[in-house]
Amino acid sequence: MTVFQLAGTISSKAQQAVVMDSTSWTNRSGLENVLQGKVSGLNIKSWTGTPGMQSIMNLRGLSIDPTDESTMPLVMIDGVPIISSPSEITAINPLSYFSPEQVERIEIIKDIDRLAALGVQAPNGAINIVMKAGKTGPLHVLASGFAGVNFTGDFDYKKDAFYGFNTMARREVYKQSLLHEQNLLIDGGGSYGSYLFGVNSHHDEGIIDDTKSERQSLFLNAKYNITDKFTTKFYNNLTLAGRDGRYAGEYNRELDLPVIDSERFFMDKKRNVALLSSLDLNYRFSSALSLKSLVGVSYESARRDLYIPSNILDGSIFAYSAAYKRQLMTINTSLNYQIDLGNSSELDMTIGNEIRTVDNRLTSVDGQRSMEDGGSDFVKVVTGYNASQTDAFSEHVQNRLVSYYGTWNLKAFEDLNARLVLRADGSSLYDSKWALYPALGIDYQLNHSLGLPLKVNLAVGKTGALASEEVYQGELAAYGDYYGGTELGVGTLYRPFKDAKSVDITQFDAGLTYEVARALSVSVKYFSKNYQDFTYLRYLPNISGVDYQYETGAELGLSGIEFDLQAKLVNSDSFGWDLNLNLTSSKNKVIGLPDDIERTSLSQYSQLENDDALTSFIALENGQPVKIGDSAPDVWGGFANTFRYKQLSASVLFTYSLGADVVAESFDSRYSEDLIGDDFPVKEAETPYYFTETDDDGNVTYQGIKSIEDASYLRLSSATVAYDFSSLFENSMVISSMKVFVRGDNLVTLTKYSGSNPDENITGIRRYNLAYTGTPLPLSVVLGLKVQF
Repeated sequence: MTVFQLAGTISSKAQQAVVMDSTSWTNRSGLENVLQGKVSGLNIKSWTGTPGMQSIMNLRGLSIDPTDESTMPLVMIDGVPIISSPSEITAINPLSYFSPEQVERIEIIKDIDRLAALGVQAPNGAINIVMKAGKTGPLHVLASGFAGVNFTGDFDYKKDAFYGFNTMARREVYKQSLLHEQNLLIDGGGSYGSYLFGVNSHHDEGIIDDTKSERQSLFLNAKYNITDKFTTKFYNNLTLAGRDGRYAGEYNRELDLPVIDSERFFMDKKRNVALLSSLDLNYRFSSALSLKSLVGVSYESARRDLYIPSNILDGSIFAYSAAYKRQLMTINTSLNYQIDLGNSSELDMTIGNEIRTVDNRLTSVDGQRSMEDGGSDFVKVVTGYNASQTDAFSEHVQNRLVSYYGTWNLKAFEDLNARLVLRADGSSLYDSKWALYPALGIDYQLNHSLGLPLKVNLAVGKTGALASEEVYQGELAAYGDYYGGTELGVGTLYRPFKDAKSVDITQFDAGLTYEVARALSVSVKYFSKNYQDFTYLRYLPNISGVDYQYETGAELGLSGIEFDLQAKLVNSDSFGWDLNLNLTSSKNKVIGLPDDIERTSLSQYSQLENDDALTSFIALENGQPVKIGDSAPDVWGGFANTFRYKQLSASVLFTYSLGADVVAESFDSRYSEDLIGDDFPVKEAETPYYFTETDDDGNVTYQGIKSIEDASYLRLSSATVAYDFSSLFENSMVISSMKVFVRGDNLVTLTKYSGSNPDENITGIRRYNLAYTGTPLPLSVVLGLKVQF
């Protein structure tokens, strides 16, 4: 059972790759979960157990806002960038549109001499998902599936108290549930090319009652040899995805009363339709010269319909309907030329052009009314609002990125590999259109010169990160009277920022790899990233109808060390033992912040000094700011053991995190400034620390802090036992292989954290209302079957 491939042996662009095996998947949907604990530098934070939601991905990334998507790596399917962040309407995970059964391998790109070729699209690394392709020969049929149960884990009265749950209410909401998945793939090929098509379905009921998630996908991957020199490849994936919600336990996380209101008439329907389509054209003029054009369209339509009846809202009803359409189109054309320099040396040159177009449209309507105005629990779509009770909103975001790039790869004497990258990105959102991103990298093998199986790599370069679209073009908001039927009016909330630019990121990488005959690979890597010129708001006196403007500034740093060990300890005909271990330690720091920061949107960092961690928690004690913790872990990673004895195999994966803190706010310790001074703790068993919040009217609220928790943990993330029955079908004309497996996820977590999941808090703060705190991770066990015909 192969889970990992040694670095550098699969793709010239990827540093690491994870090879798919059906028994090494995860029971949860979302391809990012397959990578958890398997790649150094990539932190997959499983913050919620709600099915269909995306785990947080961070590949050497840093952001001044932990709740946005700016730390996400670029995700590609066979080199085509896709919409990978969840829709703000349905929050359905786009990486759940694909089953691991469709995937051949997942490549990880994180060093600057490879990232610079992707420009501002990949400031935080890149993940390329390589899909399975058809094989030549007769038709093959692969059928696989699994079914099992989600369990709620070890909830008890102590955990209920940590979340402010009433035990009776929690038992009413949290339930055991079913999950299952089915896959069917058909492939074949000949001299004309190859094909692979299939369907899959995933269904997860979730441990919160009535919160099921489901997905059905239809896909085709075909290659056609038009001539000996001209080939084309098509890929299409159509997905229907849905997720249902409930009020108690999800929409409203607070379960403080023993009785749960009836949700018979509550509705929260979220539905997505997604299409990924790509066309890859290749023409080879000669053995040295080739032309390639790759066109891709990633499209998603998301819709949500929400209705909250009056029995839940104490006499009022609320309805919300929204639709969000997103489209990402890319055209990448490149010319490649290879020169044989002799003496085992060659130069590989590529020049290319990429056009990237984003087109997103959002429309929404919401409103609330009291029962005295004629509301009814039996009406799912509410009409009859007046203008004061209904908000209508629309938004259309368009931008285009035009890029030119060149890469030069020199291979000299089998010892030296040198890479030079130049990329220029021009955005339709800039006034100053162009930014240049250069990079240089060198790999040197010491086998011949020193007789040591060592490889040294060094790289330095620059890339950038785009800010949100409204920064460049200003905010045009459309509001109107929905019930009256008038057209939506358009108004300017603030002016465009003419000096807008991307964040400048300078990166340095260094590494040392020791590798012996593919049986042992040990690597140590160091990276350092410097971020400059973030875009933030400066608040102004409102004397001209605009009360703030954008500025650029601030400087942050991120550095870390990554360690990887991959070993085949035993590899005989009857027995095998593979060991994989990775560890990452990184630190972020403040290098410089804007002057008069209290009057900016970065005011929450006003108490930080240079060299302080950006992820520090700053609270007040007796009216004075004090650092009370850090949400970032000191060390994280995973280790896996895979065993094989004849036809029996087993694998276990452990993930771990050390050094992160969680600040737990008190549930009943919130006071107005005019009612209490700096006298904390107000209640027993509470810390002397507190946060302050200021609303739009200038009213200040003091929030007490109950505890500061150690979020370190060691988790048995997955365990699989499989038996291969293929030997029973050696003479069969129908079945060529069969494998049965049992797999468990999230089996055991060892931690001092008082809650159910140390990773559940997005910002590291367990808020008093559980905002930004995920639902508990389920313990799941499934039985699966994989048959090849």
